[in-house]
Amino acid sequence: MARRSGTLERPDADFLALANTIYSQCSQHILEWVIDGDRFNEFDSLLKAANGAYEANSDKATKNAMTSAAKKAAFGELRRFLGAFIDYLEVNIHVPDAAIEYMGLRPRKRRASQPLPPPKERLVLLIRKLHDDMTLYASRPDQGHPTESAGPKRYHGFMIRYKLEGEAIYRMAVSTRLRHTLRFDRADTGRRVCISAAWVNPRLEPGPWSDEITEIIG
Repeated sequence: MARRSGTLERPDADFLALANTIYSQCSQHILEWVIDGDRFNEFDSLLKAANGAYEANSDKATKNAMTSAAKKAAFGELRRFLGAFIDYLEVNIHVPDAAIEYMGLRPRKRRASQPLPPPKERLVLLIRKLHDDMTLYASRPDQGHPTESAGPKRYHGFMIRYKLEGEAIYRMAVSTRLRHTLRFDRADTGRRVCISAAWVNPRLEPGPWSDEITEIIG
């Protein structure tokens, strides 16, 4: 019953609408879906009791402590029954997947989530130098300052590409945090390095690259 709590624990009117929809569909397809007669008869009895108790408790002329208690008891019995009946429908191979979804029940098969596309947002790259190291900070345009915690949750992290003066091929690095430190050899002190970065999705596909920044090592 715990896994049904999200389906059945809802306001009275919504719960009754759900129960009536399930009942209506099962009534129309009782032979086609090979619905067990005893189960359906119990459903019919409990639903009638819940509908009647709800109407009596909704009428200001008849509503009182007794009608409220009767409604609570009738709804409790119906919820307990439906918890098992929904399981019965979901394992019943004669009930189509489309019917399960039409009745407002959890689909038998969860749809595979679509992979995130490459990011469309351009990041802002900030650099702080300390001796031969450079710490790169990725931030969003609306933040305007380095950060370690705030960032687009839909992104896996950011990718850095950089090359030293005289090199033809970029070196690459990926950080799942919003900062990354590049460490250079003491022999590279005084050389220029060109750096840019881009957000990446979980498949490490980069979005648009930031403006390239040129710094001097050391």
